[in-house]
Amino acid sequence: MLWSSKRLRKIFVIGIIAVILSSIVTNTYWSKSSKSSFWHVASSITLTNWDDHSSNTSVLIWPAPRNLSQGSILMTLSRQFSISFSSAARENLEVLQAGIDRYTSLILRQRKLKTPAKIDPAKFVLDELCIDLKSFNQSLHLGVDESYRLQIPDPLNSKAALLQARTVYGALRGLETFSQICSYDVLAREILVQDCPWDILDEPRFSYRGLLIDTARHYLPLKTIENVIDSMAYAKLNVLHWHVVDEESFPLEIPSFPELWKGSFSITQRYNLDDAKAIVEYARLRGVHVMPEIDVPGHARSWGVGYPELWPSESCTTPLDISQEFTFEVIDGIFSDLSKVFPFELLHIGGDEVDTSCWQIARPTNNWLVEHNFTAAEAYEFFVLQVQKLAMKHGYVPVNWQEPFEKFGQSLSRKTIVHNWWGPQIAPDVVESGLKCIVSEQSSWYLDHIEIPWEKFYSKEPFDNITSEIEQELIIGGEVCMWGEQVDASNIQQKIWPRAAAAAERLWSPSKVTSLGPENAAPRLEFFRSLLNERGIAASPLHPQQTRDSLQPPDLRDSSSTMVNLSMYTDQRIGSEEIDQNFSTDHTLAPSAIEEALVSGADFSPGFSSFK
Repeated sequence: MLWSSKRLRKIFVIGIIAVILSSIVTNTYWSKSSKSSFWHVASSITLTNWDDHSSNTSVLIWPAPRNLSQGSILMTLSRQFSISFSSAARENLEVLQAGIDRYTSLILRQRKLKTPAKIDPAKFVLDELCIDLKSFNQSLHLGVDESYRLQIPDPLNSKAALLQARTVYGALRGLETFSQICSYDVLAREILVQDCPWDILDEPRFSYRGLLIDTARHYLPLKTIENVIDSMAYAKLNVLHWHVVDEESFPLEIPSFPELWKGSFSITQRYNLDDAKAIVEYARLRGVHVMPEIDVPGHARSWGVGYPELWPSESCTTPLDISQEFTFEVIDGIFSDLSKVFPFELLHIGGDEVDTSCWQIARPTNNWLVEHNFTAAEAYEFFVLQVQKLAMKHGYVPVNWQEPFEKFGQSLSRKTIVHNWWGPQIAPDVVESGLKCIVSEQSSWYLDHIEIPWEKFYSKEPFDNITSEIEQELIIGGEVCMWGEQVDASNIQQKIWPRAAAAAERLWSPSKVTSLGPENAAPRLEFFRSLLNERGIAASPLHPQQTRDSLQPPDLRDSSSTMVNLSMYTDQRIGSEEIDQNFSTDHTLAPSAIEEALVSGADFSPGFSSFK
């Protein structure tokens, strides 16, 4: 009698089909790799390569996810759509709650949604996005797990999407991806979620994905810095390198030596420590580290405005006076104050472009050189090594520009991270020596070089000339640099975006995606640039010389639009021996099975495993 119902029989048949299709893709697994912080998906006969142009897909996510599959069903968000997570620790998860609030607003875009009419057939509607976290630890450190899995809809609930992550920061990255999949239909006044079902497994390629801003050459208001941090999160960049002081100005309050910020441009163009704390907290809520830079011994003329004794002489004002113990007391005090504000484990201490001629010209410093039997070059090495010790004394890992490595690399602390800014052979030499490296090669990743097109930013590969896997692991990531000589609050975002986004994808997405080149990425970058504009980020056109042309982002609803195929590519790094045989393979249905269930109105019935 029970099975006389046609509807129940139909559900039963669909369930059987789903189970059969699941067994066909038994070589698709979600498991931990040898690096316990990451998931991997093995080869699957249902998946195609990223560069397979045989099908017409519309994946416009930026940066491209590591693995994904998609269908062809159109869903919409209900008027009651919400983002939720269930946890006894809810009150303490301020990072996730703040992210939910931001992305709810971004997705809805303050648009008024139309009351849906009763139509036949009924629409496929999402009522919520559910977030499932493995850990409630909100500590933010270099290498924090940013991986996530996003399924639209949840295989167990066709009215909801499911976002799984091991940390709140992985959840933030997944929220960004979900927000990019959603699009507003102006005519229908609806939020669309196209190409369902989606199954996305994602993680960053590099743990360090940075952007430098320079508040020494031009002061940047707090609101501008916050706006930059927002835009970084949209592109999944995660380190704000704050080049806070330099020759031109010293705008940061240092309570241990309060006269230092007399070197600021004016009394109004300063940052007190509360301002700095606010920037660090604003960034933390978006999963972004803040790394300050105190560049010594060069680039420090502004220090002497408040403390003239830091200059070798009144006429020779840089580098800092090496002959005075007071110089190192000041640096020690700066690092002590910074350690109370900047919790990120890396501290940039510069060390670049040091002209030591003043030490030889000024009498006190020249006498010191003679007394210690130092050449100027040896004194430079002594200074940098002393500053490294002070940084480590306060719990920091020292980051230096490449010059100390080039001149006395064997003497540097083995904890040193070398920041490559000039020459393509420096990074290979650094990692060959066993030190870690950040890549910012200026001919490819300096944003103040306005002549460099986005295509060159995209084409820069951090592993250039590095073939050893052991040495490749020492490249912790890269950074694009927005030096401040020609930018201030009025134009900084136009100079940063969209070129920084090109580097962001190189640092986040798998090399099998980025190796396809700029031509493959262009439609998605054009869409992302338009998305930034929609979110209030003044990103420039991809090709500024064409600004008067009628450039339009691809129409998500027009199947005839030219779309680059970003279908699932196969991760060949994973062999069958690496797959956790205890992990259920039923969690991933073939897209066709999910589509059939959606169309029929049936719930997803197979026994999917819980998040692990």
